[in-house]
Amino acid sequence: MSYQRITYEKRDRVALIVLNRPEVLNAMDPLMGDELVMALKEAREDKGVGCVVITGAGRAFCSGADVKVFRQMIEGQVQRRTVVDEDLFDVIFDHPKPIIAAVNGPAVGIGATMTLPCDIRLASEQARFGFIFARVGLILEFGSTFLLPRIIGLGKALELAMTARLIDAHEAKEIGLVSQVFPQDRFLEEVMAYASQIANGPTRTLGWMKEAVHRSIQADLPTARRIEGEILDRCRRSPEHREGVMAFLEKRQPRWAEIAEQS
Repeated sequence: MSYQRITYEKRDRVALIVLNRPEVLNAMDPLMGDELVMALKEAREDKGVGCVVITGAGRAFCSGADVKVFRQMIEGQVQRRTVVDEDLFDVIFDHPKPIIAAVNGPAVGIGATMTLPCDIRLASEQARFGFIFARVGLILEFGSTFLLPRIIGLGKALELAMTARLIDAHEAKEIGLVSQVFPQDRFLEEVMAYASQIANGPTRTLGWMKEAVHRSIQADLPTARRIEGEILDRCRRSPEHREGVMAFLEKRQPRWAEIAEQS
């Protein structure tokens, strides 16, 4: 499939999606959002993909929504409620494969909030995060009123949203917003090595892991335990469980990729 606002390629079992408007610091517009949805669906259907990485071209991850689109919305030139369609959140959050946000530079506005439904956030030393919606008279969006307090805590989420200040990669790691910070000069190399380990794991099991956690954080404890039991039963009947046990007993590496491509 041909894309205008992003690039998409497969490296081993990793799908690499690059936001590709470096001349405007990868500002998000409707076409980029639509193409991101299409690329994520392409990765979802490809049995040869075990993990997805989203990053930005040039020196930014995403500088937020294209302000030109905001102006068009205010002036009634385009009939939209949001710059990106609501289904982008669902496609990321409910994706059956692990998704890594590889934040290579500034990530502000939608550039920051779109990392939250991703499963893992990795940052370069040049990354900056800003939940700057108050600067343009808006509140947190893209599911971030739900996710941000659960990731970094209620007080810190409100502080970042109300002050609209930027934080660097090291502060982001201190508060739990990102898992790892890598040097800028070898950032993509480190990210792809990290992603490759996940991509060559039990892909379907990891998808079920995500499903269980996502359903459970929205439930009470008895419901969460019931969800665990339901999905554990699914796991126990799977070829991934059998392969993991047999590989352990036979003292060999599990053949996860082979199973994923046959299922």
